[in-house]
Amino acid sequence: YEDSSYIVISEIFDLCGYKQTRHKPKIFYEIIKCLLFLNESNLINITSDFDIYNTGYTDCIQMDIICQNFDATENFSKITSSQLDFIMMGESSINKENILMAFLYINSYIYIRPKKNDNEEIMYNPETRPEAFWRSMQSMAKDLSMSKDTLNQCLSYLTSNVDDKQPLLIKKEVGSIQPDPSQPPQNTPNIYVLNKEGYEQEIEWAIYKMLQIYNVESFGELTGNYKD
Repeated sequence: YEDSSYIVISEIFDLCGYKQTRHKPKIFYEIIKCLLFLNESNLINITSDFDIYNTGYTDCIQMDIICQNFDATENFSKITSSQLDFIMMGESSINKENILMAFLYINSYIYIRPKKNDNEEIMYNPETRPEAFWRSMQSMAKDLSMSKDTLNQCLSYLTSNVDDKQPLLIKKEVGSIQPDPSQPPQNTPNIYVLNKEGYEQEIEWAIYKMLQIYNVESFGELTGNYKD
């Protein structure tokens, strides 16, 4: 049914490449915590016998989705199965959890403008809300509790072809600004957009928005010590 679902933790482990060990790993309890959060927030109603202390890998946890509260377009970042496969199934030495967290972080900040059924814009001034993300590496690394090096590896993965699959994100290096003439120029954050039709326009609008934010007419060249 449309408003009913279930979850089996072993299936999540199989999908994400985790091993089912006798001593349950941290991620097992993180899944339990997520379910409890959704249940206590009145977003789902767990209908099966759910004993958090005795739930096993293969137990079927049944639930009803409370649709009037669980509005994914407003309150949650949506991720498709193909996006998840790109992250979890690709060959890489980078921790898949870190890649997933980096993608969800960026994706959650990309405002998706409402559109009509024929994909026509509803907003009369869509250029004011580009579907794009830009934030300093330092801020991102702090929010995600990652080192800049780890974050750079994740972003490189997300913006590269993986097993002949197109990247999930498109990166645009912008340039530099010099707020204080007595100080060297500073690089602005990169722009990241979802790799979908029309991304070039989103980048163009995002650059224009950044020009307004930094109150400059144009950006200078990137400085030599630049990192994503």
